[in-house]
Formats: sequence, C-alpha cells, structure tokens
Amino acid sequence: MRTSLLLLLAFAAGCTEYGIEEKKEEPTFEEDTPTFPDVAVSPTAIDLGLLCPGVVGETTVEVSNVGDSALNVQAVEVVGDGWALGEVTVPATLQPGEVLVIPVTGGPGDAMLTVHTDDPETPDIDVPMWAVLDAAPTATITAPVDGEVLAGDVAATFTGLVADDRDPADTLAVAWSSDIDGVLSTAPASATGETSFAWDPTVRTAGSHRVTLTATDTCGQAVSQTVTICQDQGYSADNLDLSTWHFEGNARWDGANGWVELTQPSANQSGTAFQTATTVGADNVSIDFRFYVSGGDGADGISVTALDSSRMTGFVGSSGGGLGYAGLPGWSIEVDTWYNAEYGDPTQEDHVSIHFDGEPFGPAAWAALPEMEDGAWHDMSVIVLARHVTVSIDGVTYIDEDLPGFTAFPAYVGFTAATGSVTNYHLIDALTVTQYVCEEG
Repeated sequence: MRTSLLLLLAFAAGCTEYGIEEKKEEPTFEEDTPTFPDVAVSPTAIDLGLLCPGVVGETTVEVSNVGDSALNVQAVEVVGDGWALGEVTVPATLQPGEVLVIPVTGGPGDAMLTVHTDDPETPDIDVPMWAVLDAAPTATITAPVDGEVLAGDVAATFTGLVADDRDPADTLAVAWSSDIDGVLSTAPASATGETSFAWDPTVRTAGSHRVTLTATDTCGQAVSQTVTICQDQGYSADNLDLSTWHFEGNARWDGANGWVELTQPSANQSGTAFQTATTVGADNVSIDFRFYVSGGDGADGISVTALDSSRMTGFVGSSGGGLGYAGLPGWSIEVDTWYNAEYGDPTQEDHVSIHFDGEPFGPAAWAALPEMEDGAWHDMSVIVLARHVTVSIDGVTYIDEDLPGFTAFPAYVGFTAATGSVTNYHLIDALTVTQYVCEEG
C-alpha cells in the first residue's frame, strides 16, 4: 500500500516536470438584464380634413407600451382652440403590449396632443393635429352680362361656372331663378363645373329680371351671383299657333309653303292677316319680315299695319289703292307697286310710305324704291322707337326720321294687300315682332 502511494506521487511529480498540468474549473456568475418601458403612439399626426361649419371632427390616438416593463401614462393634454379630449382615464399603467385609446374631438384649426409618460428616453410625445373649415362653393354667371337686353324673338342661353373645395362640381345643387318668373332650372352642372339653361322669350315675362345662379355644397353652404337683364317682348310667326291669326278676305295660311298668302294674282282681291294672340306697344316696336309682290301684272301692293285694338271695328279696310288698310285706325307702312293718282301717290315709281289712321292720301313720309316686282323675296325691317321710325328694305334704309303720329296704343300687328284690275301675288314670310319694353344701353 505504501509502495502504491509512493508510485502515484512520483507519477504526479513526473507530469508536472514534463508540463502536464491539472485542469481547473472556472467559476460561473448569472447577470440580471435590465428592463424598461417604451412608449409609442399611432398615428403620429392627424389630419381631419375639411369640416363643415358647426361640425366637430372625431378621431382617436393609440398609446402603446412596446417595452418590457410597465409604462405609466401620467397625463394627456390637448392644446388648441375648439379641440378637446374625449373620455379617458389617466394616470394609467400599461403592461408590455397594452394599448390606451385616447379619443379626441375638434377642429377646424391646429392643435397639439401631448402624452406624458415615464418612458426614460421619450417621456413626452407630441401628436400634431389639424382640420380645415370647408369653404362655401363659388358661382359665376358668364352670360349674359349684367344689364343686357334680350331680344323678344330670340332664345338666349344663360351660362355659368360652379366649383367647391370639397365636393365634385357635378354633385353640387345648382339652381337658376328669376325674381319675376321663379325657378328657371335645377339641372346639375357638368363634371368641370359648367352650368347652363335655355331662356325662351316666348314664355318669359317681359321687362326687368334679376336672374340668380345659386350653388349649394353638401355642407349646406350656398353662394349666389345675380345679374339684371331685361326681356323685350315679342314673337316669331314660327312659334305662333295659327288659331291666333285672324284672316279675312282672300288671305290664308299656305301650309305647303309655310307663308301667309294675302292675295293671288286675280282681279279685285283683298286680304288681311293679323296676329291677335297678343298686342304690342305701337310706339316701341320692331317688325321684321319678308315679302313677295310679283307673279301678276303689277298691282297694287302690301302694308304692314299696327291696328289700334282699342279703336278698331274690323280687320279690313278698302281695297284697290287702299291696299286693304284704308280706314283702319293705327299706322300702316305700305310698299306700293302701282301708281294711283286718285289716292295721291307721291310718285309713279314703286315706293314705301307711312300713313296714320288708314288715310292713304298725303303720306307722313315716303321714299322711292327700286323695282319690287322682280320675282324675288325682299327683307323689310320697321323700327319704331318713341316717334322715331326707321324703314329698311333689303338692307337699305329708306325712311329714318321723327314723326309725331307714332303715339302709344295697344296694337295687333298684321298685313294687308289688294289687287284691282291689275294683279300680283302678295305673300308674307318670316315675321318677327319685338316690343321694346327695355331701355337700350
């Protein structure tokens, strides 16, 4: 036994001698990892967009603990006019992964939401917030212009533009209205904001109108623009019911050709045609039409007559050189194609002349004309404006002067014609009548 122990000791000593050492165990220590709370908010900024007047925007902010130890939310505050916190309980402790929802109301304007916590790195987090007050839409009338006078026989188109910062233009409520005739149109605008409607003078009240374009957005905000226009009164033969025409003698409506036939080229005919649906003021009126005085051997002619409806006893005057107007109260402007000395014709040439109260003798004004019996239609325009009269044929002005006989009276506008032993077709077409109830300029 003693020998074995000695051998072991000797072996151990030999190992040391030859560099072999005994392996020793290293001590181990467990280290503690520190933990911290970590705050996060979502969203990091809030835009409530456009708000209608009186409307409060609503939103929420989520405060989260993304750390690994409890987070203390110590306080939450909102600074900004009109902004406020909803119902939320603070202080609050959030365990890792927990979320605190903070409701917020407010706008328009800017505000700042601040969250105060014990996060050691970012104890305070700011969330900017904002909202914009919705603006009222815009409405602009582009035609007609303020103060414009509308013709009595021509349809007009009213146009405008509407727009809004929030709503598409074609979703806006659009209305055109008149202070005299009420609502004119409620058709929506186009996607690009164009709005229009057709103004029909035949169904509109004559005189001054304040026409308003109004646009209303989905917030209920409305904006308007108004123009003042004046509608002259009048009509076109094309838009009149034939039942409103009074035909006498040989006059008739030629439906096949769409014109009024006063006489055929037959001896001793006379015809009158008056539009009786409405009267016009005889002292402020424009009458445009076309006439044809050919097809026979030369007589007698036509007249355009403003028949005084307050004094009339009939629609037919004497024929022959009286051209069917002689004896009718009012005024007549004749195109005479036959010289009648017994009626005091001022010239042997074709002529135009003005007569009052059916008196064919002694015209108040006259002018010689070129040959009217040329187989062609001729354009004639008569404008009476408070004693001043202008008469033009085929674009040439033949009479342009003041005549005191043009007084105010309610008149039926019509035409007369006659033949004698010598004849012609006497035809009328394209009648347009405008009563000037508006002051020009």
